[in-house]
Amino acid sequence: MIPTLPIEVTCPQCGARYNAQVQTIVDVGQDPRLKSMLLRGQLNTVTCPSCGAAGMVSAPLLYHDPERELLLVFFPPALTLTMENRERLTGSLVNALMSTLPSEGRKGYLLNPRTVLTMQSLIDQILRADGITEEMIEKQRARAQLLQDMLAAFGEEERLQALIEQNKEDIDYSFLLTLSAAAEGSTSAGQGEIADKLLKLRDVLMDQLAITLPEPLPLNMPRVEVVDRVLAMEDEASRRAMVMYNRPLLDYAFFQELTRRIEQATGEKAETLRTLRTELLELVEQLDREAQAMQRAKMDLLQEALSSSDPAQLLRERKDEVDVLFLSVLAAVMHSAEDEGQEEQLQRLRAVNDAALAVLQEDLPPELRLVNDLLAAEYPHETQKLLQDRRTEWNDELPTLLTTLAEDLDAQERRQTAQRLRELREQVESLMSESGSETDDS
Repeated sequence: MIPTLPIEVTCPQCGARYNAQVQTIVDVGQDPRLKSMLLRGQLNTVTCPSCGAAGMVSAPLLYHDPERELLLVFFPPALTLTMENRERLTGSLVNALMSTLPSEGRKGYLLNPRTVLTMQSLIDQILRADGITEEMIEKQRARAQLLQDMLAAFGEEERLQALIEQNKEDIDYSFLLTLSAAAEGSTSAGQGEIADKLLKLRDVLMDQLAITLPEPLPLNMPRVEVVDRVLAMEDEASRRAMVMYNRPLLDYAFFQELTRRIEQATGEKAETLRTLRTELLELVEQLDREAQAMQRAKMDLLQEALSSSDPAQLLRERKDEVDVLFLSVLAAVMHSAEDEGQEEQLQRLRAVNDAALAVLQEDLPPELRLVNDLLAAEYPHETQKLLQDRRTEWNDELPTLLTTLAEDLDAQERRQTAQRLRELREQVESLMSESGSETDDS
């Protein structure tokens, strides 16, 4: 097994220095879980012991898949290494890898690693080697579009029911994988509200289509108990559902416990457990590939927008792809750029974010567009002027709408925005009262 390496990290938030363990070699043959962590963006993620800020460490990475004879090396641009230093470090990483391999595993391709320039290129090559084709990504985009349509219809029962009925054949296991991956991706990106909505949609689909899945397990459940639950499942369909519904629980600690039991078992029981471990690793990898394929489609759109001379027009032309999933990916990239101090890149990302929000807002009803603008304006002077200038865009129903939105946000524990909506309601009612008084006087 290839060990991690200690490096000193300076926290970008509080400036504290601390030691962290990073993985510079990912060998799928020796530790398959590292591939999963890489695809999920969790490899070399560290947490500052002083302030709790989390982030990904910029470290060189050698990726090795012996089954596919794939050897890739990636140097993060933030390291600013010279060509000479890159070559020397590549040689050191390859030598370290080869020292852990049996003699029959030391083949010629190990002497010629392929260099990739970005983390996305690294992931793309891994996916291609796994057989993820452009056709599969197109199917994934179609699933993501259907998912976005259902999210947009969520809360409108008739519209949602019609979508479910029209697309019943497409709401299959792969679609549910996409939904689960989107929920988990939204949670990781700090988009808890979107994740919650996705999970509620999944519950509706489970109920409407009579699909039976196990209850989600608590995230703090001891992995010993999680292994017990999995071992009690007698059929593959139940285990697939378990993985889909509880992906975060099948982590390093889970597989470590399962491996411990394999080592303690003998004969046929040990072989059965090994087969189960392989099956679970493949299921986890499939879910992660689904998530990555979906993320790649949104990343492609983001890169096109960043490269465009008119990102707003590009997003407007492809507004079917501008959805909550795109915003989640964009938020994660913005957070990363902010952590790394990439101010120029951050400004460009913010411009794309503003353009995306503007495109989404174009399809909103006039009263909701007004509410969004009111929330963005300074209270009370700017909001007062906005309400007066756009008096033709709202009527006596606006206070009721503001109350309903505030109650929804209270349920999501977004107290500050809910309170602002109530203040706006009072402002609207005051204007209505003044208008009524003027009418009476006349």
